[in-house]
Amino acid sequence: MGSGPPSGNKYGYTDEKVGEHITGNFDPTALERGAKALKELDQSSNSKKAFELIKLQELTKQKEYEKQMEELSLQRAQYLSNKTRIENEERRKTINYQQEQERVTAEYKTRLEAEAYQKKLLDQQKQNEEWLRNQHEQYLRQENIRKRNELELMNLKMKQIREEKSLERENMKARIYEENKGLIERERKNLDIHLKTLKAKADEERKTKIESINKYFEQFNNSLFLFLNDKEKVYRFALAVTLTSLGVYATKHTTRFIRTYTETKLGKPKLIRETSLWHINKFFDLFNLKRNFSLFKKYIVVQVNGGGDKAHHKVANIKSGSGSGSDSSSNMFDQIVLNEELQEKLTWSINSLRNSKKYDLYLKNILLHGPPGTGKTLFAKTVSYYSNFDYIIINGGDVSALGIHASVELNKIFEFVKKRKNKKCIIFIDEAEAFLRKGRNESFINFSEHLRNALASFLYHTGTESKNFGVILATNCRDILDPAVMDRIDEQYNFDIPQISEIKKMVSVYFNKYVFPLKKYNIIIDDSVDDNYLDDIARRLYGLSGRQISKLCLNIQNTVFGSNSKVVSKELIDLIINWNLSNAFDVGEVGTGRQTATDSQPHQGTRQYEKQSEMRNEQYETHNNTQISSYNPRQNSGSHNTANSNSRKMENKVVLNHVL
Repeated sequence: MGSGPPSGNKYGYTDEKVGEHITGNFDPTALERGAKALKELDQSSNSKKAFELIKLQELTKQKEYEKQMEELSLQRAQYLSNKTRIENEERRKTINYQQEQERVTAEYKTRLEAEAYQKKLLDQQKQNEEWLRNQHEQYLRQENIRKRNELELMNLKMKQIREEKSLERENMKARIYEENKGLIERERKNLDIHLKTLKAKADEERKTKIESINKYFEQFNNSLFLFLNDKEKVYRFALAVTLTSLGVYATKHTTRFIRTYTETKLGKPKLIRETSLWHINKFFDLFNLKRNFSLFKKYIVVQVNGGGDKAHHKVANIKSGSGSGSDSSSNMFDQIVLNEELQEKLTWSINSLRNSKKYDLYLKNILLHGPPGTGKTLFAKTVSYYSNFDYIIINGGDVSALGIHASVELNKIFEFVKKRKNKKCIIFIDEAEAFLRKGRNESFINFSEHLRNALASFLYHTGTESKNFGVILATNCRDILDPAVMDRIDEQYNFDIPQISEIKKMVSVYFNKYVFPLKKYNIIIDDSVDDNYLDDIARRLYGLSGRQISKLCLNIQNTVFGSNSKVVSKELIDLIINWNLSNAFDVGEVGTGRQTATDSQPHQGTRQYEKQSEMRNEQYETHNNTQISSYNPRQNSGSHNTANSNSRKMENKVVLNHVL
């Protein structure tokens, strides 16, 4: 046997290599250092403590190993618990999935059955429709055959009838021809005889007419000759013609005189728009059936509503002047919203008017001025009503339109008032600047002579105080009035653009008048339209006049009826307000693009109006009244932002239609 491989240890080294490694590579230095360290340690006084420390360290390591073993045991237990929980969860999910699959399978099976049944019904329906269609086609074929047969029979009958009529027509033609042939020949032979007969007849008629005309003129000549020869008849005829002419002339001028006298004494002048004084027209109103029926209907409604006594009592107090002045003033200011300071001053004026009638004092002349739509005209009418005065309402534009008759008609008004000696009257002139403005100087060429005469007539009648009448003037521009007119004014009141507190009252009044009554037409008012919302609207409407606020609320009502909307919501009201602010009223800087106002803010509308008035006054002084003659305050107030409002108007219309 050959020698095997050299034996080696577990590391694969042979004995020779190990021996070589031990003998050649061993370094005893480390052992020497260790022996030296042990020797020093044994000789040290702390060797015992060091041994105990090592022992404690060993115990600490053992405890740490035990702790790690316990933690591993705990982790293993948690792992087993999680494993069990996960297995249970997976088992539960498997069961749920199996149940879901069973449910889906059942639904699918049910759906298949339903689809199969539906398909069966559809097939049955198709079969029925096919059967009905076949029956209908068969019926149509039979009908077509029947109609075709009937048409053929009818055509045969028509052909037979046409042939019969054709033969009948030919026979008739032949018969008529034979009948007329002899008549025509006979008439041709007698033509000369007929012509002679007609000529003789025409000659006889001409001779008869000529004889009648000659006889008529002969009788007329004889009558005229006898009449002219009889002088008594000629005198009587001349007297009758003269008396008839005088009668016609006298009747014409007497009628004109009676009419003029009646109009002067009983009628009202042309310039008067409205008056409480009696005139002949009121007598004729008694026979106006339509007016009487309307009054009777209102009376019945008041009686049915239980307000007859209250209304009668109120009218009696107003007409008789009973009650305190403060009560009447408070009732009046329930209808007119003014600021407190102006309201107090006007209350004093009303009490003064009432006392002037009671003690027969002189009446005052009052001037009301301010921007358009602030309540000047309404206040003047209400004052005359609540102060128990008769009133006359005139418009200044009517005076300027009369031309040469302006001064005459103005004189008639004052004469009309002065004839009522026992009555006190208030003459209210609206738009007074139309004929009472500056311009009597000859340098103002655009102030016509007729307006100068009308102004002179007014100044003449108001030159001294009167117990019969007082004048109330209303104007939008106080500064353009004639100085002599201003000298005759006793009190002046400025009706300014309303403040926030006044606008709140106006909004409440007009909503109660126009919007909230829509409920009786089965139109729902949104609950969000409350007092807080009305206050917010008032702040947004800051800078508008009372008339504009009234028109805005009326536009809300009209829009609701026009759109057939059954709900009045905040969005609809906001849209209508924005639309009207930007387009309908053309309020310019005051009404559009402004910030929400507060009670403490200065009045922007007043400043703007005063600025416009100053600009107009400068134009008046520098251009010789050119601007004043063509000035129209109501048109001037609405001439801004026309171009800018067109685009907003179209956008708001689209949005409004979308909301409605």
